[in-house]
Amino acid sequence: SGASANNNGGGGSNTFSPTKPSSADTAAAGIQVVVRLRPMNERELQKNTLPVVSASTENRDVTVIRNNASQTLRNVFRYDNVFTAFSDQKEVFDATLGPVIEDVLSGYESTVLAYGQTGTGKTYTMEGKIDNQDEWGVIPRSAEDIFQRL
Repeated sequence: SGASANNNGGGGSNTFSPTKPSSADTAAAGIQVVVRLRPMNERELQKNTLPVVSASTENRDVTVIRNNASQTLRNVFRYDNVFTAFSDQKEVFDATLGPVIEDVLSGYESTVLAYGQTGTGKTYTMEGKIDNQDEWGVIPRSAEDIFQRL
């Protein structure tokens, strides 16, 4: 429980990682923090906006890049799972809510929430496009999964 920040020096790079809880805490709480980055929107593409965030699914980290007059600062944040702009809806569901549904149907209580700034893709991740099954978000996928298991 808690967090730690590590300034790696040189190059203005900072790394933030949640402090690893004991195995008893993990078993009791089972809290995971997952990040999904959305692709650039049409307006950002038209204005040739440079991305200020990059992500690595493999390393499970997100890098925020900030430029000021004299230097470029990079802050790296580590999470339990990271999905990039190239991750599809099924991949997100399978890695996040799929296991939660299994636990809930086994009698465990669970809560899943999406949190973030306006325009960051929460509605798309949660709901998706209901008229295209490939683009269903985690809510319609969860409902379908639960009814198939009952």
